[in-house]
Amino acid sequence: MTQPTPKLYASKGFLIKELVKIYAKYCQDLDDPEEIWIEGYDEFLFYRSDIELRKDELTPELEKEVRWADAIVLQNGYKYLEVYEHGLGLLDDAYREKRYPESHWWWYVDRIHHGELEKPDLSKPV
Repeated sequence: MTQPTPKLYASKGFLIKELVKIYAKYCQDLDDPEEIWIEGYDEFLFYRSDIELRKDELTPELEKEVRWADAIVLQNGYKYLEVYEHGLGLLDDAYREKRYPESHWWWYVDRIHHGELEKPDLSKPV
């Protein structure tokens, strides 16, 4: 199956630093130990894809921040999107498989959770 090429979610006018800060803020909220989550955090998926599309612009410190946030997505993303149903429709194959390749693993946290897709190695570069 041919892998899709995602479109940018945020304006091209955003600096990569701004995208990383927005992504990290969503992930900081997802890291709430009391799981006081609200709808809307699912935008982390879109911002992370934008970062992936522009990853050649990342500095080492921004890459470190992305990997910190990625670890939170691996830990809590499935629960937020699927268990708490805040990502209704976003994990449906009919939606994501047309838009995001599996290399954008954050769109496939359910498959990672169920062991259908290999967990990404966050020690590797973005």
